[in-house]
Amino acid sequence: MRLPSVLPSGPALQDLSAAQSDLDAAAVLGKVTTPEQTPIFICALSDCNKLFPSRDRVIQHRKRDHPDLDPTDDSHIITWN
Repeated sequence: MRLPSVLPSGPALQDLSAAQSDLDAAAVLGKVTTPEQTPIFICALSDCNKLFPSRDRVIQHRKRDHPDLDPTDDSHIITWN
């Protein structure tokens, strides 16, 4: 099985709760990173495409949200690093 190199897109949702001060604070806190500095693990089972900070978190998610599938099957984990 071949995994997609680009995740499917979806419509953007407008944020109606963020104040301008929240946006200003986020701009100060944001930083540019690389895959080596910030690994991202993506669950590609059943077009789930949820993001996780570690492989262990993907496995926990799969056990909870995809119980009928093998949670340790690495063929459906996309990694950014």
